[in-house]
Amino acid sequence: MKVYTSVIFWMRAIACLSVVMIHAISTTFYKFDMPNSGYILRVSQVVLMYATPMFVFISEFLIAKNYHIYLKENFFKNKLITLGIPYIFINFGLAYVFGNFHDLKGYLSSVNKMMFHGGTVTYFIIIIFQFFILHKLFAKYLIKLSPIKVIIFSIIFSSSFWAMRNLISKPGIIYLDWMWQREGWMIFFGWFCYFILGFYIGMFYKDFIANIQNYKYSIILSTLLMLMIVVYNYLSGFLTMVSSKRLDIPLYVLTIILFVFLLSSYIKYVPKFILFISNYSFSIYLLHFFFVHRLGRVHEHPVMNVIFTFTLSLVFSITIAYLFNLSKYGKYLVGGIGNLSHEKFKKNYENGLVD
Repeated sequence: MKVYTSVIFWMRAIACLSVVMIHAISTTFYKFDMPNSGYILRVSQVVLMYATPMFVFISEFLIAKNYHIYLKENFFKNKLITLGIPYIFINFGLAYVFGNFHDLKGYLSSVNKMMFHGGTVTYFIIIIFQFFILHKLFAKYLIKLSPIKVIIFSIIFSSSFWAMRNLISKPGIIYLDWMWQREGWMIFFGWFCYFILGFYIGMFYKDFIANIQNYKYSIILSTLLMLMIVVYNYLSGFLTMVSSKRLDIPLYVLTIILFVFLLSSYIKYVPKFILFISNYSFSIYLLHFFFVHRLGRVHEHPVMNVIFTFTLSLVFSITIAYLFNLSKYGKYLVGGIGNLSHEKFKKNYENGLVD
């Protein structure tokens, strides 16, 4: 029987739900006049900024854990079909729903903005494809290096890239300015540390998870410290961006990921709801944006509006994903749905086939 890695189900669900919550809060700010009364919601958003980085981390972690150095035959072909086609389809849909156009040329311009200029949430797929290429090109070299040294370097590198964008003005040079704009989100520089972290944890997963409890106090304290630093940086006005593209986020995400792994080393069981969300996570990520910004004010209290917007966006996304996947071609349009049932997982769990 297959051995399942329980932490991945937790991470997918947590990252997915966090992304929907982030956007539910954003749309509430747009619809309510609350610039000076929404600190709790804004701080909540900042705290959730591990979401997209965790998603891209998972992609490399699974590749390294399952394939190690060498990717299987037809790997890129399969990923172009299962990730690339939904990327195109969803962006055509988002351009139609959110694009500001009056004719075909304007629509195609909106599509271009969505697909190639970081115009919407789908940019994370471009990051994942870059991770595939990095793994293909450099895995055989990275495996020979010191993991700790490379991880430290990668965090400094990615943090420095975001620091450049956060603290330095655009140089006014056409060939460099793109790095300060949304196109800069799509290059792997700021996400490099999550690739490296996923690579080494995936490669040495058994040793990593066997020893992580030895560092439990350090992980817990560092997570709390980074949480306080991220919140302080926002409240103090040092970093007012509510985004995962901040110089303090890479180290924060590192501690969150380690904390989740630590918890999973104690708790191998995955509840039915978490597994369900994990199965639908890719489709939820792709589809929720269609709803979260189109629902309007569904409650007169901002907090309740966030809760209702979050819940309805989640339900609508799952429903659409389910209906599309009734066809064998649906997964190529709105993303595939995981087929692991909770009964099967529970059987493996009871037989000790969950790590």
